[in-house]
Amino acid sequence: MKALRDSQLRLLWTARIDYPEGSRVEAHQHGDYDQLLVILSGNSGEVWIGEQRHPVKESSAYLFLRGIPHSFQFEKQAVTLDFKFHLTDERMIDAFAEQSSYYPCKGTALPEIKQWYKMSLLQMRNPDSVHPMRIEAGFKSTLISLLHEAGSALEQSGPYASVYPSTNGNEPIVHYVKENFAQKITLQLLADQFGFNPNYLVKIFNDITGMPPIQFLQEIRLEKAMEYLEFSALPITEVAEKVGWTLPYLSKMLKKRLGVTPSQYRQSLVNAVGKDIILELDFANEWRIEQQY
Repeated sequence: MKALRDSQLRLLWTARIDYPEGSRVEAHQHGDYDQLLVILSGNSGEVWIGEQRHPVKESSAYLFLRGIPHSFQFEKQAVTLDFKFHLTDERMIDAFAEQSSYYPCKGTALPEIKQWYKMSLLQMRNPDSVHPMRIEAGFKSTLISLLHEAGSALEQSGPYASVYPSTNGNEPIVHYVKENFAQKITLQLLADQFGFNPNYLVKIFNDITGMPPIQFLQEIRLEKAMEYLEFSALPITEVAEKVGWTLPYLSKMLKKRLGVTPSQYRQSLVNAVGKDIILELDFANEWRIEQQY
C-alpha cells in the first residue's frame, strides 16, 4: 500500500482549520512542498502570495507554491480546508507558476475538495477503507480543473466525485430543482413551470436521475444539509431552514439515512477540526497561527 502512490502528486497532509476572528499567519515559505488553502466561510481578511494581495473570499482557493513567501489574516471567523502536497510533475508545476495564485472554486471543484478531505479523514480513521492513491488522483484532478477554469491549456483528466446524484447537467428541469432546492417545490409546480403533464415529468426525471423528482429533491436537500453540518458552524435549526426543512424533519431524514441525529453527525466531524490528517508518514506539519489582534 505504501509503494503504490500517485506518480505526479503526493498528498502529505490535510486539515480543517477554523480560525477565530483576528487570526493571522505570518509570512513564511515552504522549501519542499506546496499548499492549497480553501476558504469555506469567512469573507473578511487578506492573503499575500509573493507580490500579490488577494481579499479573503468564500468558495475560493489560494495556492502557495514552494519557495514563494505567503501570509494571511482573517478579520472575522473563518472555516478552511488546508492541503499540503508535493508536485512532481514538471508540466503541472510550470502551468501553476504561470497562473494567478487565486482560484475561485467553480463548478464541481468545491464539492470535490470537500470530498478529498472527507476521504482523507476516513483513511486516517480506517487505513484500509480508502487507498491513498484514490485520494491523490482525485485531488490532482481537482487541481487540474482549477487550472483549466483559470485558462490553462492543461487538459482535465482523472476522476471526479460529486455530492449530488448524477444527472445530465444540461437538463433544465433537473437544474431548476438543484438551484431552488430550498424553496417549496411540488410535482404540480414543476409541471406548470415547464408545461409538462405530471406523469410525463416523472418519466423524464426517472430517465435522467433514476428517481422521481420529489425523491431527487429530498436527496439534494439531505446532501446539502450534511454539507452544512460538516463544513459550517451554522446552528442546526438554521441548517434545516436553509434546505427547506424543519428541524424534526431533518432529524428524521438523517436518522433514517445514517442512524444518527444531526448533532451526532456534526460532532463526529467536529472532533477532527484542527487535527493533523497525515497521508505521508514522514511528514510533520508545523502550525503557524502566531497571533490574534
